Amino acid sequence: MHALLLSVALLAGCASLASKTEGVSGPVTWQATDLELARRTVANRNLWFYSFSLLLKEMQGTGMVFNEIQTTIYQPGTSPWSGTYNGAWRLEANGQMRIPLVSSLSCHPSADSCGGPNVPAPLWQVILSGKSDQDRRVRIVIDITLPPDPPATPVATSKSVPATSLTRSPARQ
Repeated sequence: MHALLLSVALLAGCASLASKTEGVSGPVTWQATDLELARRTVANRNLWFYSFSLLLKEMQGTGMVFNEIQTTIYQPGTSPWSGTYNGAWRLEANGQMRIPLVSSLSCHPSADSCGGPNVPAPLWQVILSGKSDQDRRVRIVIDITLPPDPPATPVATSKSVPATSLTRSPARQ
């Protein structure tokens, strides 16, 4: 009986580590698209980068403006990294918004490749805060668990939606 309970507990723990690349948060559906793992040379060092786009869709017919976007990246074996971006980013009623995101990866030094089981898949939390067109506070919390080794050809793409830059704010309040 104890072995059965332990097995169920272990399976439940493993299930929580499964990829989560889409969901719903309040009036917004979201999806991680265009997942890509690539090696790039930066300052004469080969580094691995995991990039994707976060596609948001407003589903309740009320536009909103986000004035703060917080991102936190968790990666096994390293300390979390957080960034806060201030500006004005508009999501139209029934509209879409795409936020390109990227993180560098630290793979085990003995690994020739940062693919397959060597990928320390990053976990992201993105929090978008602002106001709706009805002047109500909006706080969208998105928890993303990326797969450890994305397919060579992305399963889903959102490149037809113009990219939103976190370094400038394209919308006005």
